[in-house]
Amino acid sequence: MPNWCSNTLLITGDTNTLVQLKSIIEQDSEQGLLEAIAPIGEYDREAAISKWGTKWDVSSEGLEYTDNGDGTSTIAGYFDSAWSPPVEAFTTLAQDWDSCYIELKYFEPGMDFIGVWDSEGGDAYWEGIQELVNEDAHKEDAVLGELIDEFDVVDWYASEEELETV
Repeated sequence: MPNWCSNTLLITGDTNTLVQLKSIIEQDSEQGLLEAIAPIGEYDREAAISKWGTKWDVSSEGLEYTDNGDGTSTIAGYFDSAWSPPVEAFTTLAQDWDSCYIELKYFEPGMDFIGVWDSEGGDAYWEGIQELVNEDAHKEDAVLGELIDEFDVVDWYASEEELETV
């Protein structure tokens, strides 16, 4: 059983571009999101890790496509991935859709890391999150603090500590 990495995704751009993923998102089809973005064909674990950054495709069930009515659209929401965030897949998408902005935020509590990647070159990653939270170090970095809040990391670790004492 894998450790699950929680991810939030935001893609903004031209409607004619983003509509290409609309049917996959709205139907949560057999073709997964990562296969649509960076195809590997018949599943191969090593190819998946290499092209997607994670070993399994992800469900698009938690994602929503919105036509903003001004020629732009947004894809936003959440999904879980196995072991790590699919940064490689979204790097491929950013290269193919250079007119779009893509932001991927992620938290993997089992391996104790958190981060954010975006298509404009932003890439921030922290390990040892539980220790940073316990020492309130996350309050000194705005990006880290935002990620800690977005994923409710403080509450997550508090609930895990409660479970350990039961």
